[in-house]
Amino acid sequence: MARDSLSRNTKVLILACFFGCLFIVSSTYVLVSGQPFYGNSSDPQDGIQKDRNTQICAQIATEYYGSHTYTEDDVYDCDNMAQDVWNMLKAKGINARIAVGDFKPGNVSRTEDEKPVHGTSDSGNSGLINVYDYICKDTGLLNSSKIDNLTHAWVLAEVSPGNWLAIECTGGYVVNNETDRKYYSGLTFANPKNYRSFLELYSNWKKQIKDYEDERLCCNKLLDTYNIENHSDQVAMEKSVEIEEDRLREKEKTFLKTDSELQALLRYG
Repeated sequence: MARDSLSRNTKVLILACFFGCLFIVSSTYVLVSGQPFYGNSSDPQDGIQKDRNTQICAQIATEYYGSHTYTEDDVYDCDNMAQDVWNMLKAKGINARIAVGDFKPGNVSRTEDEKPVHGTSDSGNSGLINVYDYICKDTGLLNSSKIDNLTHAWVLAEVSPGNWLAIECTGGYVVNNETDRKYYSGLTFANPKNYRSFLELYSNWKKQIKDYEDERLCCNKLLDTYNIENHSDQVAMEKSVEIEEDRLREKEKTFLKTDSELQALLRYG
């Protein structure tokens, strides 16, 4: 009898453990599945995320415009304002990029004009980014004529995976891609640090290419003189020519290094 009782108690204990484990696993699944997930989420989840982030972007744009003043002549302009708004978006957990393009926005804000500051999530208010072709096809170097024409900075916010919404920081409103496509074309940077690095590198690039061109002219002038001289005078000039050519190669090397760094920065943002 004692053995039968022990056997029955063991069976009851095993069954209790089994159902207890099953309950724990089921509860854990319910808890995990109830958490928001913004990775490879379903379309409804993307829509919810997009609506939420669009509202946040519109609110940030309006509030920022109400407390900041655009000042021309590089005092406090679109560059500064775009970096501020980028930081505000990151604080809200929204991925953002600083964008620059070759256009000037209107002077009247969307909020002052009593137009809606944002569209609904199904109005096509976000889109893809079209990056400028910033490399000369014939030389493989930066296209300075394209970069020199960059006249405005704004922010692009990733309101859902792969979908971007433009924010006009100087006017306090968001711009959907159907309203104005120019806000979705330009050069973009992952953060203010990269943007400032670009500005500094490009300033050096401009100086270095000028130095190289000036040196090239001097070198060509010296070579022209060398070529018309007689043999004895050429022998006397050889050292000067060699020094000038070395100087030209160094300036070219410096310039190409900066060009390479700039292209890498633009490629990866």
